[in-house]
Amino acid sequence: MIIRDTGPRERSGTREPGSVASPIAYAHPGAFRAARAMVGLTQTQLAACLGMSRRSVAACETGAGATLKTIAALRDYYERSGIEFLGTVNLTTNEVHGAGACWKLAALWCRCASSSFPGDANFSAARALLGLEEREVARSAGLTPRQIGNLESGRSFTRKGYDRLRGFFEDSGVEFLSFKTSVRDYVGLGVRVASKEARLRPGLWANREAGWRRS
Repeated sequence: MIIRDTGPRERSGTREPGSVASPIAYAHPGAFRAARAMVGLTQTQLAACLGMSRRSVAACETGAGATLKTIAALRDYYERSGIEFLGTVNLTTNEVHGAGACWKLAALWCRCASSSFPGDANFSAARALLGLEEREVARSAGLTPRQIGNLESGRSFTRKGYDRLRGFFEDSGVEFLSFKTSVRDYVGLGVRVASKEARLRPGLWANREAGWRRS
């Protein structure tokens, strides 16, 4: 599955003329899936937090039959949890570009110490953005489901496995987002669909690897 909205591997800046940030973009099913992966909840757990049915949560994550009330409730929950939704809508074509989710900086600082993903690659959020199961990613990336699980949780893994999985996601149209904290240090924030139309705000970078670590 390739969801590329072609553009450079690394950039920062503002939106392209003709596109605007819009609630339509922030209701993107992939962005909702990525946000849930980032907070580490199942559909059932999220539904319980919001007092709604799991089917309602699933509708937002598939784009089939979601109500405006449910969409608003999910967006409010994630935003209160410290997540920012990304994406712009082209006013001419009505197409959504750069849909995704990332941590707000204030929320990120509270989570940095417990962050388990290597470098800036949040693999669980990337898989959720694509809407793929572990076994599907494993088969396509030439890895085992166990390796995928280890990489997503930050448990024992190899550099070869890390590079292979990261390469698979980038080739499939995912950009890993990070914040530059110093000349060579980058902290992972989230993921989005690769895009040249929806530029990142200053301070954010796409696919700029911060390094890796082995647990």
